[in-house]
Amino acid sequence: MLGEGDWVVDATAGNGHDTQFLAECVGETGRVFALDIQAAAIAAARTRVGGAANVEFFQKSHAFMEENVPQASITAVMFNLGYLPGEDHEITTDAAGTLAALDAAARLLKQPGGILSIICYPGHPAGKLEAEAVEMWLADRAETGWRIAKYAAIHTRRAAPFLLVARRHLDCLQPAAALGPRSLLLPARVGESCRRDANTP
Repeated sequence: MLGEGDWVVDATAGNGHDTQFLAECVGETGRVFALDIQAAAIAAARTRVGGAANVEFFQKSHAFMEENVPQASITAVMFNLGYLPGEDHEITTDAAGTLAALDAAARLLKQPGGILSIICYPGHPAGKLEAEAVEMWLADRAETGWRIAKYAAIHTRRAAPFLLVARRHLDCLQPAAALGPRSLLLPARVGESCRRDANTP
């Protein structure tokens, strides 16, 4: 779904795995806007992308992405929620900030066809509330022309991370298989991404 020259947002840069993935997808003529509230995350992500000229970093909450990203210009926004591995687990995304970020992302996405990719981590209290809020937000969008899919492990001992993908204004007759995780921006290292949650299955 991504191609050379697309503009995309990594709303939670973390250690930069998804930033790197997006930079490779959009190529030299594309742009990646990467945000994270923590200086340690920005530093790690910068190191991972190796000074790629198509990536811009902003140390700020994902809720404020509109301050640096042009509206209706973005092909995809990727969220990998939770806390930064190896850092203070008390510093984590939360429901209020992420709902504000999703509202902003919806305004930034191209119409039609803009894509959201969201990994939620319900294995800790704040993550559970956040995941529930995200699913409710998407359920409301399903009534206004968005197609939404959820990819999750089942029968796990503990609440496992799960992936939500959504695309706005799809043909209502398009089969659900069209929302396959790889085509809809499955983050580059979902297994590695699950490091954020201490309660993986």
